[in-house]
Amino acid sequence: MNTYNIIDADIIQSNMMNNTEVIKQMISMFLGQGKEDFKALQELVENKDFAGIKSKAHHIKPTMEYIGASSLRYQFQELENLVTSGAAYTDLKSHFTIMERDFKEAMEELEDYASTLS
Repeated sequence: MNTYNIIDADIIQSNMMNNTEVIKQMISMFLGQGKEDFKALQELVENKDFAGIKSKAHHIKPTMEYIGASSLRYQFQELENLVTSGAAYTDLKSHFTIMERDFKEAMEELEDYASTLS
């Protein structure tokens, strides 16, 4: 069933016990809160707030599993690791740019998946 690059619809269904109404509610909540959290992370990156970046990435990371986006969860973990290891800001920013593209794609996929639910 899964035809997406980032999210996994089968995992979403399994996590929500195949309850379409719960899935719709979760997606709606995730689209709002997920985008808000990611925007906050983006601002932390732009402001070079390393402690804030680590904390926000850690906060967002586990929610990626609810939508079957393990690759994004690993990217959030890597962002945390870069901050922890004291990596150069340019490396952190490069990693974030890739994450940003993938996160946007995940949100688009969630919107598409939600549109298929009846």
